[in-house]
Amino acid sequence: MAGQKGLKWKRIGATALFVAIVCSLRYVPSGYLVISPGPVIELSQVVEIQGYPPVGGSFYMVSILAREASILQALRAAADPNLSLWSKQQVLGGKSMEEYLEANRELMEQSQLTATYVALTVQGMSVPEAGPFPVQVSIRPGQVAGPSAGLVFALEIISRMEQDIVMGRKIAGTGMLSADGRVLPVGGVAQKTIACREEGVEVFLVPRQNLKEALRFAGDMKVYGVDTLEEAITLLASGSNS
Repeated sequence: MAGQKGLKWKRIGATALFVAIVCSLRYVPSGYLVISPGPVIELSQVVEIQGYPPVGGSFYMVSILAREASILQALRAAADPNLSLWSKQQVLGGKSMEEYLEANRELMEQSQLTATYVALTVQGMSVPEAGPFPVQVSIRPGQVAGPSAGLVFALEIISRMEQDIVMGRKIAGTGMLSADGRVLPVGGVAQKTIACREEGVEVFLVPRQNLKEALRFAGDMKVYGVDTLEEAITLLASGSNS
């Protein structure tokens, strides 16, 4: 009888230890960031072009959400196909989180300038790369930072000023835009694709180098890879979702 009681208390002790270890994992940093789908935002809400109000449809920008993960959160994220784990050291590169966010806010501002420059240039205007521009464009992205909305910013400007390439469709996109109109690859495409799919986006544009990743999560949503802004315009102007 005494032996059975001793075994019972050992089991209780082992269970309590296990629970304590699991609970502690909720507070121990993992060194990773959990990346999840972010909001899908209609650009008519954040882009203002003097003399060119929104008419009809608008493009959508999409982002990701990143949060520091405990070991327990990292384990849960590893088992969730909708989430990704990014090494905090690789992402931050030695910067603090605030320094990293500030750098991305600056990249967002630069992406707005570049998108405006390229969009006006595509329309045949001769404008300086750093401004000032003959058309006043104001973009208020809220908490969204980074350069990956450059493509859709430019498409929104062109669609309002020159030709309706939305054509009533729900179109989102991601891609860093260079000053010569190239669409460069970005991170978090899996989570961005999931966000667009769940939001009911019909057409999602991504950099061609990100196309394979996006197609894995697209479901029935149409996804196209593009190398340049001109290619994106031609594709959308055809009016085809096929």
